[in-house]
Amino acid sequence: MHEQKKIISPLKAIRAKCLECSTGSPVVVKNCNIPECELFNFRFGKNPFRKKRILTDEQRKEIVERLSSAREQLPGKTKPIEI
Repeated sequence: MHEQKKIISPLKAIRAKCLECSTGSPVVVKNCNIPECELFNFRFGKNPFRKKRILTDEQRKEIVERLSSAREQLPGKTKPIEI
């Protein structure tokens, strides 16, 4: 019988496939010379097309307040985050 594999994210699966293709060597993955491969841009296990989220100080404070409020409602509440 086949063993069930642990479910991983698609990007981690791509990274694992790249490592398999390169005989398990991260250096070979980094220096991959097959840009025609459909997985080439994703070989580091990250989405290169994802835009970085830029937040204003006001947005950061709002997020911290929401997280603090949510944590207070949890049993065994934790210390609030400070910026």
